[in-house]
Amino acid sequence: MGRKKKKQRDGDDRRPRLVLSFNEDKRREYLTGFHKRKVERKKAAIQELKQRLKEEQRKLREERHQEYLKMLAEREEALEEADELDRLVTAKTESVLYDHPNHTVTVTTISNLDLSGARLLGLPPPEQGAQAEEEGSGVEKPTKALPRKSKDPLLSQR
Repeated sequence: MGRKKKKQRDGDDRRPRLVLSFNEDKRREYLTGFHKRKVERKKAAIQELKQRLKEEQRKLREERHQEYLKMLAEREEALEEADELDRLVTAKTESVLYDHPNHTVTVTTISNLDLSGARLLGLPPPEQGAQAEEEGSGVEKPTKALPRKSKDPLLSQR
């Protein structure tokens, strides 16, 4: 239970001893190098942050550009659809202009809109004889026009 003693070896088995030499320049470099290495790490971190920031800004610009292209494509599609609807309208009968304090409203009444011709509703094309009967039997209801200018809606009559 006592301590174990190390076996004594012959001098041949021992490793050669290291010889240390003192170098003042290397010592000074080591002691003053802490600050230099710290400053160097800060510079590297700042450089990396700048690079990440540039990359994120580039990605943002690219995303905005993609959104702009998408919006532009949607707008072109909507304009094409509007042109197609204008082509389908066969007759415009009445336009009424209403002036309000903050804005102007124009109401256009369309009498004939042929959606079946372009197969937009998925209905079979109308027959000519049935269409003539509908026009003769249809009675137009009179519509009451709204006043041209409204009074100030914020003020009460009381």
